Amino acid sequence: MKIQINIVLVLSAISASMVLCPVRSSFPAQEKVEARVNDEILTSSELSRILLPIYRQYEELKSGMELRNLKEKIRRNAISNWVKKQLILQEAKELEDTLQIDPLEVEEELQAAKNRYPSEEEFQEDLKREGLSEEEFKETIEEGLMVQVLTYRNVTSKIIVPPGEIIDYYSRNEEEFQEPVRVRVNHIMIPASEDPEEDKAAYSAAQSIIEKLQQGDDFGSLAREYSRGPHADQGGDLGYFKEGQMLPKLDEAVFKLSVGEHSGIIKTELGYHILKLTGKKKAKQKSFEEAYPGIDEKLFQEKFQEAYEAWMKELEEKAYVVIGD
Repeated sequence: MKIQINIVLVLSAISASMVLCPVRSSFPAQEKVEARVNDEILTSSELSRILLPIYRQYEELKSGMELRNLKEKIRRNAISNWVKKQLILQEAKELEDTLQIDPLEVEEELQAAKNRYPSEEEFQEDLKREGLSEEEFKETIEEGLMVQVLTYRNVTSKIIVPPGEIIDYYSRNEEEFQEPVRVRVNHIMIPASEDPEEDKAAYSAAQSIIEKLQQGDDFGSLAREYSRGPHADQGGDLGYFKEGQMLPKLDEAVFKLSVGEHSGIIKTELGYHILKLTGKKKAKQKSFEEAYPGIDEKLFQEKFQEAYEAWMKELEEKAYVVIGD
């Protein structure tokens, strides 16, 4: 795995407002300034280094106009996050007498990053590839911990969700807690092929499995032996699904089955599927006790976002902030 993915994971765990690279105060004259917070600037090359590993991940999944629009959104968010991080860090500098990060915490985060690699050498190679020294990476980790601590002090620690609000939310949104019918599915899949002869052989293999099922063979044993689909080593057990979560053809077939029945052969672009319904849970209303943790978290996040944005506005009003030249 490349360092950019690991750095993103490590730093995201520290703080959602963190960015990938340390701030530099000097830059080539021809560089564009993407953002400024007081005396700190974000140059186009620094922004590119932040964005490149993120772009790479999405380039494997998206294309065309959808990718361009997504990249633009990611770019705006990266600049916004950089500004927010600088606002917090500059506030932290004013409080440095009361805000100290334990060096052991930084070392623990650094070691966690290194543990994602097979060897120290590979970690160092990827750091070098990203243009980062280990010290710069440690500085970025320390900054992230500062962001986390100060955010906790000014926002998180002040948020309270009274039980009465949770009760009120549940009573006003009962329909939100209606659990639909869910089914448990075991699955066998034989991959399709673009080659006609190979595809014919795949279909014949699926037919052979159907014959074995009709003769009383165990579905799970057949899945372990023949399936090339997910969880084959667990007998093809996919767990529970609600309607709309599977491929449309599979979804349509499985919700017509009774527990213990199998579907016969279903063809999709992935291959030839055989499904068995092994369990079914009726629709039900979640009790208040079941819904409580989710409501508590939802209301907390809403309050956090509102308080966080208010804090950012307060910090921004005290600073000189410019986006772009």
